[in-house]
Amino acid sequence: MERKVGEIFEYNGEWYQCVEQPKQYDCATVCELCSFNVIGNCDLDKCSGTYRSDSKSVIFKKLEKVGEPHFIYDKIFKGGKVYVQNFMVYEDFKNHKPICDDYVLYDWHEKIISIEIKQNKEDMEEKKLNLKEFDLEAAKAGKPVCTRDGRKARIICFDLNNKNFPIVAIINCDTEENAYQYDIDGVCDEHDNNLNLMMSPEKKEGWVNLCKNNYGDTLAVGVFPNREEAVSNCPPSYLGTIKIEWEE
Repeated sequence: MERKVGEIFEYNGEWYQCVEQPKQYDCATVCELCSFNVIGNCDLDKCSGTYRSDSKSVIFKKLEKVGEPHFIYDKIFKGGKVYVQNFMVYEDFKNHKPICDDYVLYDWHEKIISIEIKQNKEDMEEKKLNLKEFDLEAAKAGKPVCTRDGRKARIICFDLNNKNFPIVAIINCDTEENAYQYDIDGVCDEHDNNLNLMMSPEKKEGWVNLCKNNYGDTLAVGVFPNREEAVSNCPPSYLGTIKIEWEE
């Protein structure tokens, strides 16, 4: 497949750009600059101008990620909330539309393109936030709840007179709070996955004793609710007691 000069495309989960070969290098050296040569796919696309319709010799450069995947509000191109990854481009687009089917926004000044992540974007954000599936009984017991995209949810009732959506929760939506209705599985009646309820991770803390085993390795033993109880249960070869924090 012939890629246009400047075109950005995905290959095996990574993003690349087709750029014109630098003229100051010889053939042997310029091949070393191509990312496909490094990963052993030199024949994936014809790069010599002899075989291309535009007669331009090209190389393919892997795009460098800028920051972590994130949600943006894009009201111009896609509309609404979009999950994207930013990349630094090699070939500028000279004030015309980027050659990429999946892009959302392009920063002309910084030469950074935001590309939509289409597969499993909710699951990726959910994993990053360490969220758990909605648990009705845990929520009733007062465990913290949030939306799938990480916004804090304040449940105000579980018994609304509505057969399908008996749960009502208050969600922080930018500059104001809005009320939404949910079924018993935490699914919002607005058909927006980002509004679905999830269980927030709980911050926990405890105290552990440090000791050495027969091989001289330092081990952490037990988790106790306070320092006094930990010290009163100190093991042989005791080194000290420390406080730890974690999320569940």
